[in-house]
Amino acid sequence: MKKILKNKKGMTLMELIVGLMLLSIIATAAGASLAPMMKAYAKANDIAEWNTLLDTVANQMVSELSEATADMPDLGKPNEITIVKDNLNDVKYTVDTDGVLLRNGKSVFSKSYYKQKSVSFSCDPATGAAGTAYIVSVTVSSDKSGESISRKYAVRPLVLNQYQEKSEI
Repeated sequence: MKKILKNKKGMTLMELIVGLMLLSIIATAAGASLAPMMKAYAKANDIAEWNTLLDTVANQMVSELSEATADMPDLGKPNEITIVKDNLNDVKYTVDTDGVLLRNGKSVFSKSYYKQKSVSFSCDPATGAAGTAYIVSVTVSSDKSGESISRKYAVRPLVLNQYQEKSEI
């Protein structure tokens, strides 16, 4: 029993306190270096959410506009477009008061998908070297901060390709 009491291989209270102080200094330095990285990650994640919402909403309208069977969609007023498909199935896109995209009066995506953002769009005819096309401008705005991001898409309906003039040989 005397051998066990004479064994002094343990730590003193002072060594334990010094070790904890060194550990807290290292942990503080690591936390201070992680904070900017966490902010950058949060900002990148927010930008990705904005772009995903913008692209998803725009792709919905652009794909149907490119399949239009009428020469000219009914552009109506801002945030409203009617696309004729198969001369029977008109597709009307509008935006409700909450900024939610509606297709034939029904929400395309649930309100929770927007995450406190609202959508607006416009569609204008454009003519150029490629012939008649449409410029679809889609804007996503934050309901809280008022920030917004927008993108323009050039769309040429497939029906217009059949009306191109053929050059004489």
